[in-house]
Amino acid sequence: MSGTSDRITLAVGNTIAEMAKVADFVDQFCAAHGIDKTVSNDLNLCLDELLNNTISYGYEDQNRHSIAVSLARGDDMVVVEIEDDGRPFDPRGPIAAVPAGTLQSRRIGGLGRHFVKTLVDEMDYVRRGRFNVVKIKKRLPP
Repeated sequence: MSGTSDRITLAVGNTIAEMAKVADFVDQFCAAHGIDKTVSNDLNLCLDELLNNTISYGYEDQNRHSIAVSLARGDDMVVVEIEDDGRPFDPRGPIAAVPAGTLQSRRIGGLGRHFVKTLVDEMDYVRRGRFNVVKIKKRLPP
């Protein structure tokens, strides 16, 4: 973990087991900055989805890769930035309609990015060299 009290960064490996570190990182950051637990929960749900997709589908090899997760608090929002060296993928792209039918009859997948878009106030993406950079912003309750 590195950074100042305003912005800190955690580097994790590209394995599902590393995601628990990210959840603890978010919880500790939010607690230290007096950020409501509902915001922390929303951010963790979004990060779980985004990181899971990167780890599961973003790499063409089995090598170890580093994913950087940065958190910053502004006056009225929390900004999260994820940087990875996986294959290019813009999570803002179109998502399939929410599947109809019963839970048992639905195909697995397709809801995660919908949840992310619903839970955050802004999402941005840029490809910087060989890195994906996703930035999400969550407004703080008054």
